[in-house]
Amino acid sequence: MKLIINGDDFGISRACNLGIIDCFNHGVLTSTSIMINMPHAEDAIKLWEANPKLSVGLHLNITLGYPVNKRTKSILKEDGTFNKAILNDSSNHIKLVEIAQECQAQVDRFIQLTGKIPDHINSHHGIEAIYGGSQIIQELANRYDLPIRQLTFVNKNECFKEIIHRTIPIQKMLTVPSKNIADTINLFSQEELNSDGYFELIGHPGYIDYELTQLSSLTIGRCIDIQCFCAEELKNWIKQNHIELISYKDLPQK
Repeated sequence: MKLIINGDDFGISRACNLGIIDCFNHGVLTSTSIMINMPHAEDAIKLWEANPKLSVGLHLNITLGYPVNKRTKSILKEDGTFNKAILNDSSNHIKLVEIAQECQAQVDRFIQLTGKIPDHINSHHGIEAIYGGSQIIQELANRYDLPIRQLTFVNKNECFKEIIHRTIPIQKMLTVPSKNIADTINLFSQEELNSDGYFELIGHPGYIDYELTQLSSLTIGRCIDIQCFCAEELKNWIKQNHIELISYKDLPQK
């Protein structure tokens, strides 16, 4: 089994940035995805520069913080920040072209700040939950020949198009469920462990600071994810089952 262990929300706060780096240096985390529109994105990039073996993708975000594209209007609240409620909005006031432009602006910002293209693309809270959102993500992936995380929240009324870019061969997505490491280990069947398949274990590791408490309801859970990803029990399980830890950079090209 080949396993990517990814930490989402790189850049959301200074404390979360440090937690992700600790999981990379002292744990089993192989990959992270950055929220390039957040105030601590540049701090995250400096930490990446100091840890260049970390694989970094782009966590496309239209539900938290301010937009990169200043012309974005239809998906914002009155204070100018993203409106998370759009994920459940079935009205037609949302302009898909603005979502596409914002996502492209975030890719451009990533390239501008790092001089690189992301190793992969995924989305914060599931942009694909919006009708037409999955197509936006797929088109970006095609444009830059990037793997994307399995689209989990595709709108039930949307006909899912065939992905023609370098399709990510991951068979299953998982989230760290609890501070009990056995719960994480038991997410994988013996058949999966013995397979040649690709899997991704997703967490949101991070320490807590005041800024995080103002942005996210996920706080203590991030500390639990750090405990999981740095646990000797998890490291031993990976070794005993001959699991190959990889990142998105290691996925085969089609």
